[in-house]
Amino acid sequence: MAGWGIAEWFGHDVLTMSADERKGSAERALASQKLGLTLAPQPDCPFLSSIKPNSPCTKKGGVCSIRQYTGSAPAEAVDAQPTTLCPNRFLEYREEETIFGYISRELLGSPTGSKVIKEIPFLQKEMLDGSDRGAKAGRIDWIVVTDAGAATGDLPWIAIETQGVYFSGDSMWLDIEDYLANSHEVRSPVGKRRPDYRSSGAKRLSPQLAAKAPVMNRWGRKVVVIVDEAFFSEMGALTETTDFDNSEIVWIVVRYEEGMVLKVIQTRYAELAPSLAALQAAKPVLKSVFEADLRSALSVNRAGKVFTV
Repeated sequence: MAGWGIAEWFGHDVLTMSADERKGSAERALASQKLGLTLAPQPDCPFLSSIKPNSPCTKKGGVCSIRQYTGSAPAEAVDAQPTTLCPNRFLEYREEETIFGYISRELLGSPTGSKVIKEIPFLQKEMLDGSDRGAKAGRIDWIVVTDAGAATGDLPWIAIETQGVYFSGDSMWLDIEDYLANSHEVRSPVGKRRPDYRSSGAKRLSPQLAAKAPVMNRWGRKVVVIVDEAFFSEMGALTETTDFDNSEIVWIVVRYEEGMVLKVIQTRYAELAPSLAALQAAKPVLKSVFEADLRSALSVNRAGKVFTV
């Protein structure tokens, strides 16, 4: 039976880490759990540091991504794609450029010199009477700005959202504590967990795009969404547009290659509505099936599921 456990820890593949490195990572992670990130010094994040040098890891526990492991062979990952937990993981510096350099070159036509800005406020709160409360609400993850239009006064830019995956099931701290006691080998996952693509996509990313993309479209801009292959493969069919100019959402899909190196494998152009439909990837069950489940629940009278009022 396969289970999901740590793939990358503080920026390193757990399969290739030494026993001392795994133990040290467990110690740092547990210190951050107990003291918090500000009191327990964290190592630099190699991905965020590609944009801002010497940036410490900002994820408590330090787990960048997870992968499946076989219960009988803990040192060998199942032949399946890892999935990304921390959005900063997408900022890997590869082939002498970051993902932002790729976006600037491929989508904005500016191979060098672009600027990257983090978390620009996008919404502002309103009072009940509709007046401005004076507080910001909601941010764009990243903005890439080029200097291509400097001479004309234009400001070419594109909005970027990075979406990691949540997981459901047992806490990752169970696995981290196990590594503290057994750092000499790669361990099978102690906890039972799985990626929760629906919470990550339909419940998290979908409302973000629904709020941001229409405004970007009115402003004549696009929203780029960066996800990994595992996330994208869990979406429904995506109806595409013909090109960048006719799109509202640009999907950039990355894959983990040998050595846990990320590579862009797809760039897909779509409008907002098909993108939201692909994220939902669900439809109602038949009424007969739903009522059969109701009858089953009533007949079993399972504790914690059926109550009397």
